[in-house]
Order: sequence, then C-alpha cells, then structure tokens
Amino acid sequence: MAYRWVEHTAELELAIDAGSEEAVFVEALAALADLLGGARGGELTAREVSVTARDRGALLVAWLDELVYLVESEDLVPEAVERLALADDRLTASVVARVGRPRHLVKAATYNHLTFERSGGGYRATVVLDV
Repeated sequence: MAYRWVEHTAELELAIDAGSEEAVFVEALAALADLLGGARGGELTAREVSVTARDRGALLVAWLDELVYLVESEDLVPEAVERLALADDRLTASVVARVGRPRHLVKAATYNHLTFERSGGGYRATVVLDV
C-alpha cells in the first residue's frame, strides 16, 4: 500500500506517497474506500466529479469532500477512479462507486496538517479527516 493512517482524537491523518500528482488523488480515493469499508453486493455506478481549488493541497481537500458528499447524499461508496485529469486549479474524474452504506462515517477533510509536495521521485501529501 502507498498510504498509511495516523490516528488523532476524532481525526485520522492520511499520508500518501505516490509517483505522480494524479496518483496522489487515486490513492486518496483508495484510502477512503478502505476506511469506509465498501458496500458489498451493491450495484456499481459511475459518477463524474469536478472540483476546483487554488492549489494541489486544497484540491485534495475538495476531492475528498466531494467523495464524502457522494456517500452522504447518494449512499455511493467510491471504489475506483476510471479517469482523472488535472489542470492548474481543477480536477475532473470519473469515479466508480457501489450503492450502499459505509461502515465508517467521515465528516470532512480538513486543512489541518495539509501538505502536497514533491518528494524524491514522486509526491507526498497529508490530509486530516474529521471522523
């Protein structure tokens, strides 16, 4: 796995190491799916997601918040990214999700301890989730 969880009181810090900027966002979805526990047996569906933000760190927060919104508003548990494109201030993606209820709830991604930076031959990002 290319991600790990660091526990906080009522929060979880997600640390991601990835080979590219795009891979950071793919790993973030994989980590969220792992935390939520999936929706076994539910119907698969795809959703288009588009978020904007001033920088990559804020874009990561917006991405996770949009995925959390899908869980809360449509009972869709994200499973995978089919397509993802990054521009300077925008991320667009096609997300595969399964209909169902997650085993854990996430309230939101926060700006607490937020980082998104080049690290060696890839990228490292951290974001704290309010749970």
